[in-house]
Amino acid sequence: MRKPAGDLGVSTAAIYHHFPTKAALFSVVLGRLTDELQRPELPTAPRDRMVAIVDYLIETLHRLPWVADILVTGQSSGRAALWMLNEFVDAAGELGASDRQAAYMYLTAWRFVVGELMSRRAAEHHRDGDEAALPYWSDLISADQFIEFPAVARLLPQWADIRAEFRSKTAVADVIDGLVAGISRGVTEPFTADPPDIGDSGITSTRTMRDSTR
Repeated sequence: MRKPAGDLGVSTAAIYHHFPTKAALFSVVLGRLTDELQRPELPTAPRDRMVAIVDYLIETLHRLPWVADILVTGQSSGRAALWMLNEFVDAAGELGASDRQAAYMYLTAWRFVVGELMSRRAAEHHRDGDEAALPYWSDLISADQFIEFPAVARLLPQWADIRAEFRSKTAVADVIDGLVAGISRGVTEPFTADPPDIGDSGITSTRTMRDSTR
């Protein structure tokens, strides 16, 4: 709170008077930001709509890394992502998913989003020659490991090209297709344990989402 107070030329107490917690401040900031962002034109087909929502989420948060850092912590519970959740759940419902299944599908997609954002950030560090960037595993593997891991040995010469050819939009479609296939398998109890919480795009905690869909 000290930094925004200093930037605004007010006291920290003044900030806390209007926003008693960081989450309250983040919620307002994200809400204003969302109002300024143009919502995408979504396809009519429910499967394609889900793909478009997740792709939009990735591309938007990639341009706003500070927002992604906040959302991953699960601290914000504002309206910033409610329209995406609403559209996603409706689309999943059109494909036969219950609200509980749709919530699971959304959380699964969100965790893919987090991984993609982390991977893009790491790739940018490598591309920019950042000294803090950790080397890729493919740069560290030694020749004496090839005998123990023959499949890796076959792939290693191609790995840089495979990594360069990766397209998140294609991967998002593959993830959504897998989740949609799970609907017909009757996956109705996806929440069998409480996994480590990495947020869920700024809506609420995993446990709260689970309870609200009962």
